[in-house]
Amino acid sequence: MRWSIEQIPLRFRAAAAGICLYLLWPVAHAPEWQWQSLWQSEAETATALAPLLSFYTKYGEQALPALQAQLELNKLRDMELALIADNAEFSAQSRDDSWAEATEFMIAHVAQTVGANELRIYDSECRNNLCRIELAAPKGLNPDFRALVLKYAATLKAGDLEFHDLKESKDRIMLELKSDKRLQYGFFAERALKPAEREQWLAEVKAWLGTQQNNKK
Repeated sequence: MRWSIEQIPLRFRAAAAGICLYLLWPVAHAPEWQWQSLWQSEAETATALAPLLSFYTKYGEQALPALQAQLELNKLRDMELALIADNAEFSAQSRDDSWAEATEFMIAHVAQTVGANELRIYDSECRNNLCRIELAAPKGLNPDFRALVLKYAATLKAGDLEFHDLKESKDRIMLELKSDKRLQYGFFAERALKPAEREQWLAEVKAWLGTQQNNKK
């Protein structure tokens, strides 16, 4: 006699599925370091867990929620550092329109006022936190023109643009400036960096730190 799952009444199948989900729920929500230990070697696991075990030994079980929250915040920090590295080059950046438009206007205005019409801009473009300015240099980067470019860059510094790079060609130079503004990312990257749980993690870490401060008094 051949047996099939369809022979089991639907209510029993639903109950069995519910039991499985109940048993697997803690596994699905296990901290990432527990999952990582499944594919790491014993030595790698020991090295990774050493700081966590040291913290646990020192502060006990009451510190675990704050520890887990800090680990999640560390993941967000590492994710943003990776995004910053991916956006390090001008060619890799997308455009932050509102900031870029305002900054390009400032670049053109400063060139007219500081350069006394001696600075001619072929092109300028800003993206996420980098700007490129292509300047005419008919006589090359001689001492007088270098001094003028440095004066221009120093004035732009007041507008939150730091000197980043300068490339010289036959009759023009490419000046690259960088802002310390926070990079703007795409929709999904921003969502990943600011999950709904982020505020709760920050609150848990802050509450635990407050407890430690009170214990020292």
